[in-house]
Amino acid sequence: MARPRSKSRGELIGGAMRVFWKNGFASTSIEDLVSATGVGRGAIYTDFGGKEDLYRHSLAAYRAKFVDPALALLNDGEDGLDAIRAYFDYFIALHKRHGMPGPGCFFANAMTELAPHDASVKDLVNQHAQDLRVGFRIALKRAAKAHSAILSAAELEELAGFLSTASQGLWSYGRSIDDIAQLECFKKALLKLLHLRMQS
Repeated sequence: MARPRSKSRGELIGGAMRVFWKNGFASTSIEDLVSATGVGRGAIYTDFGGKEDLYRHSLAAYRAKFVDPALALLNDGEDGLDAIRAYFDYFIALHKRHGMPGPGCFFANAMTELAPHDASVKDLVNQHAQDLRVGFRIALKRAAKAHSAILSAAELEELAGFLSTASQGLWSYGRSIDDIAQLECFKKALLKLLHLRMQS
C-alpha cells in the first residue's frame, strides 16, 4: 500500500515517533508502525529503507517537538534557577499529559537501548547530552550572577553535567512509577541544593 495522499512524510514520522517513544525500537514491529501511521509497509521502506532509518528520523522529530522548546527555557530569563525550574516543570507537565507511568525521555530511552550498539544513534544521543549540558551551564552562569555566587568554569561544567545526568535519570525513573508527586519531590530537592550552592 502506498502512502495515502493525506499522509505527509512529517505525519508518518510523527506517528512512528510516538510508537518508538512508548515501546522502544526492539518492541516496535513494522506492523505496529503501519497501524500507527496509516501507511503500508511499502511506503515505510520506500521513504526510509526500513525501521532503523525511521527510528533515527523519529528521534530528530522528538528533538524538534519536545527538546528544543525545553532547551529554549534554559536560555530564558535573568535568574537561571528559574529557568532550570521551568525546564523540569516542562517535562513533568509532559508526563502528566501522558499519564503515569510516564513515557520518559525518548533520548534517555535510546541511550540505554540502541546507543551502545548503533553508532549513528549513539552520535544523536551524545549530541543531545552535550546540548543539554550547554543549556544547563548557561542557566547556571546566569544563576550565579543573579545570586552573586562565585563559580569557576570547572564548577559550572561539573554542575551542568550533574544536572544533565540527573534529568535523564529522572525521566527514566518516571517510566516505572505511578505517582507524579515523586518527580515533583525530586525537582524540589534538586532546586534546594542549587539554591544552597548559590548562597555559599
